[in-house]
Amino acid sequence: MNLAALEEINQNNPEILNRSARKNKTDEATITGIALFAAKKGYQALSNSQKYHFDNCIKPLIENVRCSGYTHEFDDVKRECYVLLDDEVLVEYYQLQGKYCESCEAQESADAHTKKSFMRD
Repeated sequence: MNLAALEEINQNNPEILNRSARKNKTDEATITGIALFAAKKGYQALSNSQKYHFDNCIKPLIENVRCSGYTHEFDDVKRECYVLLDDEVLVEYYQLQGKYCESCEAQESADAHTKKSFMRD
């Protein structure tokens, strides 16, 4: 569980928590409050009710997070990626609002290089 990533979400991307709350049909303010409390006091300090909401709405945002997947600018369908992001890059993932895994990042870089070469010719 990456509490540093949760802190990043709390400070700079609270809309991610709100989206998760709506998806789980839970009050946004409740989820925001639990996220702020958990980031400061830790998971063990939560009540059973708070842990339930944390496990359903917050934990999927900070544990076993998948790469968002890379889609070439001319593709109509987004490519799924099943790579789990390491805890070390999860804060950066939220800072950049969707960092890619190494494989998707390499594909993006290769496509950008190809496009640049094509435009130059």
